[in-house]
This record gives sequence, C-alpha cells and structure tokens, in this order.
Amino acid sequence: MLKWIEIDLKTIAANVRAIKRSLDPGVAFMAVVKEDGYGHGALEVSRTALANGADMLGTLTLEEAALLRRAGVRAPIAALAPAPAADAGDFIRLGVIPAVDSLDFIRALDSKTAAGRKTYYYLDIDSGLKRWGVEPKNVPAFLNAAFKFKKAIPAAMSTHIAYAPQKNMIEAEEKLSSFRELGQYAKRYYPALKLHAANSAVLCDFPHWQLDMVRIGNLLYGLYPSKFYLKKTKGQPIKGLERPWKFYARVISIKKVKKGESLGYASDYVSCKPMTIATIPAGYADGLTLEPAEKSIKISAGQSYWGVINGRKAPFVGRAAIAHTILDVTGLPGVKTGTPVLLPIRRTAASARIPRLYK
Repeated sequence: MLKWIEIDLKTIAANVRAIKRSLDPGVAFMAVVKEDGYGHGALEVSRTALANGADMLGTLTLEEAALLRRAGVRAPIAALAPAPAADAGDFIRLGVIPAVDSLDFIRALDSKTAAGRKTYYYLDIDSGLKRWGVEPKNVPAFLNAAFKFKKAIPAAMSTHIAYAPQKNMIEAEEKLSSFRELGQYAKRYYPALKLHAANSAVLCDFPHWQLDMVRIGNLLYGLYPSKFYLKKTKGQPIKGLERPWKFYARVISIKKVKKGESLGYASDYVSCKPMTIATIPAGYADGLTLEPAEKSIKISAGQSYWGVINGRKAPFVGRAAIAHTILDVTGLPGVKTGTPVLLPIRRTAASARIPRLYK
C-alpha cells in the first residue's frame, strides 16, 4: 500500500471518556460526527463515542444522519443545519431531530406526525453568525406561534455564537448570557427544554457555559481550537486527549540533485545546495497543500511544508503536483524506497479514496 490513513479508535474512545469527565454533573454530551466524522469515518467514530459515554450524535444534514441509521445506529441523532420543510416527513421516518428556524418547518412536522404522537426538534437562535436561526428579538413572537402546534415540540434551544478563541471573549460572554435569558424565557412554555451553546472552543474557554448539553467535534478528534485554553491551563490539555489520525505515503523514488539544478514544472525550483530528494505518491488531489490543522505549517510552496520520516522533518521541494510530491531527505538516515512518510493534512480535505485503516 503506497498511501493510507491510520485512525486509532482507542484514542477516540479515550478522548470521549476524558471529555465526559470534564463535564459538570448532568450535562449531556453530543458527539459531532459531521463531514464523515471530520474525515475519521462517521460510523466508526459514532459507535466508539456512544460506547464510551456520548449521549447522542450530531450531524450537519439529514443525509449524513440517514447513513448512520442505515448502518444500524439507533441512538438519538440531531441534524444541526436547517432543512427544507419538504424533508419533515423523512426526519420523522428516520427518527432524526431537525434544527428548526421557521414556522413552515414546524407546521410540516406537526402535520406529518401521527395522531397521539409527538415529534421533537431543536429551535436554533442566530447569535451573530447569520448562517441561520431565529433572530433573538423575534423569539417571543416565534415561541407564541410555535406553541400552537401540539404534535411538534421543541426539545432543545441551540445557538452557535460567532466566537473566535481569544479575539472576542467579552462579546462571547454577552451573547452566551443573552442566549441563556432567551432559554429561560422559552422554558416558561417548555419546562423540559434543554439549552446548548458550547462547542469545543466554548467548552475550553468558557467551561461555565456548559448549560444543559455540549456538542463536541474538534476535541473529540484531539484538536484544540483554542490556544488561550492551553495557555490558561499552562499547556496541560484535558488528560488523555490525543490525535487519532496519521496520514502516510511511502517513498517511491530517490534521486541526487546538484547545486543549481532545476526541477519541477517550468523548472520553478532551483536547488541551492547538493540534495537528496525523495518522491512520494501523494499530492494536492489527496489534500496536500491545503492548509493543515498544524498552525506552525504555513500556506506556501517549498519548504513551508514538510513530512516526517523517523521523527525528522523532510521539507517539501517545489510545488506539490496532483498526485506526487518531492521531499528533501538530505542527511536523513535510512531513507529508501518503501520508507513511510508521515504527512500533515487537514482531515476533512483528505481524499475519500485514501484507505482508512482502523486500529
């Protein structure tokens, strides 16, 4: 096998347990598995998360949730982005909780729910992202209208605040406080309503805003969205949180390059020294050179990217091609054809054609 992705499910299981331990008593834990589990495999991650303490799953769309249902997942699933009212019947049929921000969708849910039954939804509030959600000022009137539907019932109220770690913390506190006030108002109508606003960044930087439930994606996969959190905790992450993902490609060719010799398309790279170079069968079609999650690696050609061979850096040489990349392996011992190279790649950008090997 020339290239593959290793995913350690034991690491994901440990991450789930570590996150669960960090929550206040009684706070529910939604494991977010949208975009194929951030590239890790939605089904495998879902089963692992549920077996290790997650209370429910979050997808982005009904289609993502339907794949899990067809694979036999029976746990509660919420689709976190709104859908057309025409999909209301499919949500009911599959037992998936929709995110709602329109009375038309509630009306459709209510009309398609069988007599004597109830269908639950999450009412989403727009706290500034402007993607979707009911405007806060319209919530009282919206709830008054929604209260007329007796078979479609809100189980939760959610929001996604426009928070970027360490950039707008005061604004974030204000918006979280305002959201809680709206939630308390809504609980006059629906006392059992659950409130949730904490994604991974909010849980890290505002752990006092766990409310009734958290919805966690990045932390589940060992990715910390907040440098402020690491600074605040003196660099000590939640105990047990690690990255389960490794992308490898094997060296398929090794060559010597003289000083001043050019290489690559249009001879756009000229060697400034004698070099040993190695070619790997991975390029931008696989997701390389798209911005990786590791913040120390910048977007540019040449030696701003690198692979890792036996714990040592091997910088990219020139531009990555569609299916191949050249690395500088000068001075690295033990490099030969077949040597595996660990590569940085944004997980959701990794090609679905690359085999996933689960440990």
